[in-house]
Amino acid sequence: MLKIGAVRWRGKCSRHPMFDPFDGGRGAVKGGCPRCLSLVEICELHQKTMALMRTFAPPVEKKKKVSPLSLLQIGLFEEE
Repeated sequence: MLKIGAVRWRGKCSRHPMFDPFDGGRGAVKGGCPRCLSLVEICELHQKTMALMRTFAPPVEKKKKVSPLSLLQIGLFEEE
């Protein structure tokens, strides 16, 4: 069994704090900045990991519970 916990990580380049690797990708890296390139690589690997996890075991959709109060007036305006 493999356990992967929820990890919250915020990383940004000190020279380019407005750089967003998700939106810009490798083409938006200014001057070949190594920190920005690392952020792009981390973003790409994260996307690949999430895609692999979803193909291995797709997320289970939770069924909504139907409240008995919501069923009270279903046929009020319907003609039978």
